Amino acid sequence: MSLRARLTLWYTAAVGAVLMLLGAVALALLDRGLRANVDASLESVARAVGSEVREPGPIAAIDDMLAALLGPAMAERFFELRGPRGEPDPRGRAALPLGETARRNAEQGLETFDTVTVPGVAGPVRVLTSPVMGADRRLVRVVQVAMPLAGVDAARRGFLLTLLALAPLALGAVAAGGWLLATRALAPVDAMVATARRIGAADLSGRIETAGREDELGRLASVLNDMLARLERAFATAREFSADAAHELRTPLTILKGEIEVALRAVRSPAEYRATLESCAEEVDRLAALVEDLLLLASTDAGVVPRPTEGVNLADVLDDVTPALHALAERAGTRLVVRAERDVPVRGSAPALFRVVLNLVDNAVKHGGAGGPVEVDLARGDGEAVLQVRDHGPGIDPAERDRIFARFYRADPARERGGTGLGLPLVRSLVLLHGGRIDVEGAPGGGTMVRVRLALMRDRSSSAPS
Repeated sequence: MSLRARLTLWYTAAVGAVLMLLGAVALALLDRGLRANVDASLESVARAVGSEVREPGPIAAIDDMLAALLGPAMAERFFELRGPRGEPDPRGRAALPLGETARRNAEQGLETFDTVTVPGVAGPVRVLTSPVMGADRRLVRVVQVAMPLAGVDAARRGFLLTLLALAPLALGAVAAGGWLLATRALAPVDAMVATARRIGAADLSGRIETAGREDELGRLASVLNDMLARLERAFATAREFSADAAHELRTPLTILKGEIEVALRAVRSPAEYRATLESCAEEVDRLAALVEDLLLLASTDAGVVPRPTEGVNLADVLDDVTPALHALAERAGTRLVVRAERDVPVRGSAPALFRVVLNLVDNAVKHGGAGGPVEVDLARGDGEAVLQVRDHGPGIDPAERDRIFARFYRADPARERGGTGLGLPLVRSLVLLHGGRIDVEGAPGGGTMVRVRLALMRDRSSSAPS
């Protein structure tokens, strides 16, 4: 069943249950009101008769009064006059039953209502047994007046039949109204579905019309639009990433294939074969490094890499990576300056932090310019470990500072063979994995400064420097 049909069904069932409850309550109130009217009428007749029979008198006076109050037929059949002990009085008209409880109540001056059956009368009869007290507050007579409940039963049956006849019409009207309300309420959802069906992977620019709605459906449309915007950015990034990755993988594979084909065209000397194999090995290493970086980035983006929690002294990590940093600086003809505090405990992974420092310095060496120093500073401040890497090169255009963390982006296209373009994106992913922050700014006096901030361990005694 569709949601519209289910809503209509539930709405009809709920309103139908309420109508049935209201009908039952109305029927009960009607029956109670009719019976109360009968009892009130019997009380009025009993008082009128009681006032006439306190003293012996002619029966004609009572007959005329009963005929006026009850009608001739009912006066003849539904009136009984008894003595103080319950014995029938000659002026009575019907053999109405007198129960023991009613007799005792009469002796105490109390009225009693009973619903009984009377021979020759169809249906139940309501009987009032009323005492007639004398001036000395003693029981003089007992008056019984009765009224058949056939009229009450007929009115109740008529009301019930009316309810049953109107119930299907009411339920039909409720179902039609529920269907119209559900259709109107779900119209925005149908519009969302139609819009969503038009949106595909090839074009994610479409958005769901909210029309300024502030209700639940408006919030749902806003959430879906935000999701579509994120999907559009993700698809665009994935397409760009795939194209760049394919380009990066194609270059070393082409070189490998070319060198192998050249080596196979003619017989070469062992030295030439060795040179070809060494060149191929370099390209294989470059491919392996590229694939490893891609896998690590994909893992961190997918959230499958758990956040490291072991204690690490960042100063020890810097000591471990410093020989490799000096080797990078020497090959580039650059001077390396390292300044570090000795106790900088953080929670993290020593190999990952090793990779962060190595990539930052490698990037600074490549873009700092020959002869300019690269400075590495590690310090504590405001509950954070602050790692700064500065070069004295030409710097980065402020408009491009936010783009340097994009994958395969190179600020200097002429250096296309100088790296994969994944160093800084990988650094950013690893820093975020450690719960830290990274930012880039122009350094005073020229060059670029990259600053990494990581939270210091609060409980330094639990630190386990590696």
